Amino acid sequence: MRLKAVINVVIICVLINIFSFKSTSADILGRERQFDKLSVTEGLSNDYITTIFQDSKGYMWIGTQDGLNRYDGEVVKTYNADINSSNSLSSTYINVIVEDDFGNIWIGTDNGLDIIINNIYDVVRVKEYKNIKYNLGEVEITAILNTSYEENIMLVGTSNGLIKLNIETWEAEEFYNDEGDDNSLTNSYITCLEEDLYNCIWVGTKNGINIIDKDFKIAYSQTKIYENKLFIYDIGSNSLGEMWISTKEGIIICHINNVESMQIVILSSDGVKLYSFDEDKIESILENQYIDIYNNSFIMSDSKDNMWISSSDGIKVYFRDIMEMVEFKKDIKIQNDLSSNVITCFYEDINGVIWIGTDRGVNILTGNKQFNHTIRNDQGGGLLYDKDIMSILQHGEQIWVATKFNGIYIYNKAGDLITHLEKSDSEINLNDNYIKNMFSINNQFIIITTNKELLAIDTKNYSYTRDTYEQDYFYEVNYLYNDGEKIWTATEKDFYAYDINSEEKIYYSNELREANINPGNIKYIIADNKDNDIIWLSGSDTGVIKYSKENGIIKQYINDSSDKKSLISNNINCMTFDELGNLWIGTNMGLSKLDVVLEKFTSYTTAEGLINNFINSILPDKDNNIWISSNKGLSKLNLATKDIINFTEMDGIYGSKFNLRSSIICRDGTMMFGSTKGITYFKPEEIVEPEKTNDKVVIGDILIGKRKEVYDENELILEYDDKDLFIDYFLPDYSNLDNITYEYMIEGIDSDWIYVDSSSDLSIKFLEPGKYILKIRARDGHGNLTEETIMNMRVKNPIWKTPIAYLVYIFTVGVVVLYIFTYVKILRKLVNQKTMKLNNQLEENKRLSEEIINKEKFKNNYFVNLSHELRTPINVISSTVQLINTFNKEGSINKEKLSKYMQIISKNCESLLKIIGDIIDSSKIETGHYKINKENNDIVYIVEEAALNMSKYIEEKGLSLIIDPDMEEKVISCDATEIERCVINLLGNAVKFTPEGGEIYVFISEVNQYIEITVEDTGIGISEEDQEFIFKRFSQVDGANITKVSSSGIGLTLVKYIVELHGGYVRLESEVNNGSRFTIGLPSVLEE
Repeated sequence: MRLKAVINVVIICVLINIFSFKSTSADILGRERQFDKLSVTEGLSNDYITTIFQDSKGYMWIGTQDGLNRYDGEVVKTYNADINSSNSLSSTYINVIVEDDFGNIWIGTDNGLDIIINNIYDVVRVKEYKNIKYNLGEVEITAILNTSYEENIMLVGTSNGLIKLNIETWEAEEFYNDEGDDNSLTNSYITCLEEDLYNCIWVGTKNGINIIDKDFKIAYSQTKIYENKLFIYDIGSNSLGEMWISTKEGIIICHINNVESMQIVILSSDGVKLYSFDEDKIESILENQYIDIYNNSFIMSDSKDNMWISSSDGIKVYFRDIMEMVEFKKDIKIQNDLSSNVITCFYEDINGVIWIGTDRGVNILTGNKQFNHTIRNDQGGGLLYDKDIMSILQHGEQIWVATKFNGIYIYNKAGDLITHLEKSDSEINLNDNYIKNMFSINNQFIIITTNKELLAIDTKNYSYTRDTYEQDYFYEVNYLYNDGEKIWTATEKDFYAYDINSEEKIYYSNELREANINPGNIKYIIADNKDNDIIWLSGSDTGVIKYSKENGIIKQYINDSSDKKSLISNNINCMTFDELGNLWIGTNMGLSKLDVVLEKFTSYTTAEGLINNFINSILPDKDNNIWISSNKGLSKLNLATKDIINFTEMDGIYGSKFNLRSSIICRDGTMMFGSTKGITYFKPEEIVEPEKTNDKVVIGDILIGKRKEVYDENELILEYDDKDLFIDYFLPDYSNLDNITYEYMIEGIDSDWIYVDSSSDLSIKFLEPGKYILKIRARDGHGNLTEETIMNMRVKNPIWKTPIAYLVYIFTVGVVVLYIFTYVKILRKLVNQKTMKLNNQLEENKRLSEEIINKEKFKNNYFVNLSHELRTPINVISSTVQLINTFNKEGSINKEKLSKYMQIISKNCESLLKIIGDIIDSSKIETGHYKINKENNDIVYIVEEAALNMSKYIEEKGLSLIIDPDMEEKVISCDATEIERCVINLLGNAVKFTPEGGEIYVFISEVNQYIEITVEDTGIGISEEDQEFIFKRFSQVDGANITKVSSSGIGLTLVKYIVELHGGYVRLESEVNNGSRFTIGLPSVLEE
């Protein structure tokens, strides 16, 4: 008993919070709440809404008394009954809509069950399925539930029982009322179905409630509470385990943890009652706290566990966070409020948007109203509701708000109305004029500009002086700017400065005209943020003008269509500076930022995320964000991240079309923007950026001409002659429908994204055969860019371009070619036979001719080079003989001279013998008759001896010889004489081409089982082109005689042949003027 008392106390405390009723929803939903409307006017089949559902693709399905509607945010597609079509609904009255595991839409009507097939969207009447045991096609369908516990199981509630249906096998099981069976349903008329946290099914009937467990056994039934029968309207569950049950007697709240033994709460018009199941006792708890519930036929828990209760007299909502029940009704004084107090159903979509069905259409509530606007001020009676706000001005501690036709409202800093200078007041009679703008001249006076005159208002007593424009229209004032000394004025005709002290007007119009600038087009003037001498001018077709008060025009910035980095448009609406010194420029084609120092522009348009390109005003906040008002709402540009967030009426903005330059940032940081409907005000730091949507663009209907195509989300296959492809798509984000924009790109055609504004369909006239990838993405109402939706498309080749066709073509061509080839072959066979001998003879003659020519060239080269090599020693011998003969005739030759000359003759004879020997040996090598005698020899000794024998000769030439072997002894198999000959040839070659003072190195090393003998010099080197011929016998390079760098050509050729006969190799490394490095490699092997 004590425990029950504690429970009672807790329940009473909770209920006191629940029934702390607020008669209106102003504190929760705000008096500024606004709904999007959907009714017959927008295309619904009927205004009386019976049920609402969102499928997995994002379509909203809306059932009415007269038909079913599919809505994608723009287009309403209607389904209805037609006695002449079996593909229509079974009835016009829609009771319930649910989606199965295959994406099919199940429609419960008052005359049967229908299914709309996924992707195809054709209607199938279930009564057409003959294999279903229970006829669901001719009974009223009252409820449908897709169970989460078991796949492919649909529960269908009817007016005559509950059907468990397996949608794969179409096997059915029936639950109904049987008076002789205590485990049957309490009544066969099913009113609602709900699944709780433990996957138990709660079945509401006309007479009681039933709970079916996971095994589909009826675990619990209750027909009445105390003496009252339970007529169940609806059941709603939340994540807290609460079950809210709507009955004729009121709302029952119970918890699923212990149904049988627990106490439940009953909310009714008689007060709050507590009922105990085990005692079957009911008692009143709060008799003075009651709720008027009329026709509470629908109840819903949203994602925040708030409970929404319908009635015929408004909406009741229990808000979980504040633990209060709030009811709100239609208020005719609030624009876009509820369309009716008769509430029929609720639905929360995947983005948390609440859909409210009424007898007058659908009301869509998004919530998250962050912005404020003044509807009325009860203290002063000032009314800004539905007023066209032309200008906002802070003058001292006062806020002046000028409307177009309703005068001026003056508020104090607390928001209380001080006075209203009405249009018809004697103090400020505007006659038929309308206000354009307000300008603060000094601490006392404010200038009001209208379409026909200027009014100077004394803010102390609100008296005024009038200055009527001249009859010429062009004298109308566009803008005023007071720098403290002069009032800079732009009119429809002139640009001048009014000197406050001398009361003199100084005109600057001619200077502007000389620069091809119409002074009458200046609409805006702003002071430079750093230089007091600079002001910035702009207007219609003027661009931006940097103007010196002393020296006139400094520079004009205009749009250059060929330069994307130029000013975006020459038609300027407004300008402002940010804290970084950048000048922000609002135009009718987007927003531009001018870096004043670098003189570079950066522009933003709807393609970058702006909600609209017509910029009306710009205000920077203290956090370095730029707030932009336009013709479709408000945008916030984060300068740090370059992200753009858009806000519209669904966020609380009052009026989406803002007025030109109707904005102000107050001293406390509050921003105010005037629109054609009223004023919006807020503190920027209090505005929370909405989360980025996770939705993606959904591909909808696809038509080719008038033929509907089925897209299986894998690939769209088109015929080659398909034309007029129409693709419908949408973003299933219904929180801000009017401001969603789209862009697409077809890979294979487009190189960049194509912006299509709010158009939600794409028309493609024709596609060439091939594969394409269509990418579509959207910017939601807040400017966030969604992920790409990708659709693969393939256009088939025409039959004459298919692989089979090409095979046929190839086969046909092959047959024709084969026939022609065979025919020609026969005809040409004789000719070929006759000409073959002749051709062969010609080829043989050509070969012989080329061989003779080559041999002749070789012979010529041979004798030229041989003559050159032989001439030198012969000349020396001949000269020496002549010299001896001369001395002999004179008798002046002695033995020493004679011996010297004979040595010269002997040395040159040896050279001749060597050359002749080389020629003979090379000829033997070429013919394969040259033999070498390989024995095991010390290669180090052979090389050192050959080099030392040459050392005296080398030193006589003024050269240094350096011998640097890596080892002292190394025995290998080689012909000692031939290797010595190679070394001497290499050293002789080095001596010839190394100038006096140079050095010659001889290295001996072992590399990879080879003994490498290297002769390196510091001579003139050998070019790359000559290196190709250096080892060729008696060769010539075109234009350059090879003998310049290769001696006779025979010596090096002989070296190469001898080394190769040893199984070795020769390598040359050289650069012109950097010496040469000849390396011969001999196998490091021994004779066995």
